[in-house]
Amino acid sequence: MRHGRKSKSKRFNGYKRHIAADLDTGLIVACHVSPANRPEDQAAEHLRDDILLAGLELEELHIDRGYISSSLVDELLAHRRRVYCKPWRAQNATGAEFTKAHFDLNVRDMTITCPAGQREEIRPGAVVEFDPEVCDNCSLRRRCTMAAPGKGRTISIADNEVLQQRLRKQAKTRKGREQLRQRVAIEHKLAHISQRQGNRARYNGSRLNLFDLRRAATLQNLEGCQRALARAGKTAA
Repeated sequence: MRHGRKSKSKRFNGYKRHIAADLDTGLIVACHVSPANRPEDQAAEHLRDDILLAGLELEELHIDRGYISSSLVDELLAHRRRVYCKPWRAQNATGAEFTKAHFDLNVRDMTITCPAGQREEIRPGAVVEFDPEVCDNCSLRRRCTMAAPGKGRTISIADNEVLQQRLRKQAKTRKGREQLRQRVAIEHKLAHISQRQGNRARYNGSRLNLFDLRRAATLQNLEGCQRALARAGKTAA
């Protein structure tokens, strides 16, 4: 049995469902099933292949944070397509008051400046440590770090820090928040599929469970088409 986690306290076993839907038509256009212990971003490539096989093209991408590290995101950004995703929250493992959000992170100059004005260079995927001597004599030290004397404050820089900064700016605008809310439709579809399939896999192996997910998605699409036709008929009458 494969084990996966949504958080430190929430664990699940078996498989993960992944779907892609057209937000304009409401139809599910791609499905994938992966073992519970595999990262979500690995499923994005399989969904992309199904979308291309159906003759469709991605103009915008509305995704969960788990998919943000996928190669699909890099491909779309390289072609100047829009990607909408909630940014990762700035975690504070130091136990101090100042979080990463209190630091001025300049991704153009690749520098980071602390609340006291100390500046350091940054590198994607690395951890930057501020000068220990400066931190030891800083009046804001107690609010910034709980590290032992002789050690400076550290900040982790994500591999996709440039993108994360862009997503944070996007989420601060009204238009950006409206775009982020569009992905709620995908959550609803996943909830409906979960009700249809239940919470237990019917088969052993990803291939058979993918077949079952596609069956459930097809039925959901047919029901959606039926409701659309019924609404059109009432409007015409």
